[in-house]
Amino acid sequence: MRNIVVWCIGNPLLQDDGAGSALFGLLQGRAIGQMSVVNCETTPENYIASLTRNARGGPEESPAILLIVDAAEMGLPGGSIRRMRLEDFGNIAFGTHGVPLPLLLGPLLPTLEVIVLGIQPANRGFGDALSPEVFRAVETLAPLLMEKRWNEVEPYQENCSPR
Repeated sequence: MRNIVVWCIGNPLLQDDGAGSALFGLLQGRAIGQMSVVNCETTPENYIASLTRNARGGPEESPAILLIVDAAEMGLPGGSIRRMRLEDFGNIAFGTHGVPLPLLLGPLLPTLEVIVLGIQPANRGFGDALSPEVFRAVETLAPLLMEKRWNEVEPYQENCSPR
């Protein structure tokens, strides 16, 4: 099986936007086989080189799947988790990152499956603590990733999500 890379994205100083970083804290140092976990925080563009280097025949096998975990404004109750495709990003706000992920990852799509796991924030503003709802979501997501069961996360459906 080819590698799976997990990008944990978010700003740990903006309350629930730190969901990705909190997930990294739960996964860090665990033996997850064929899966590497990266704490991208607010600069996922800094980690694109390792994906492209591997895709061009670098020393490591190129990843087959890139899982991105981030807080996402989806118009759902706080702590809701949804599985998305990169093309679902048109109407979803990921506000703390410099380069839009579809633009950043577009050139890799022919060789890389990208899956986004969005967590609906409940609290926004300065602070390093997650809301209870988002903390529970992170705790729910960690074992799903370790057991490679992310397909059990409900898919995001724009037409069915309340706004």
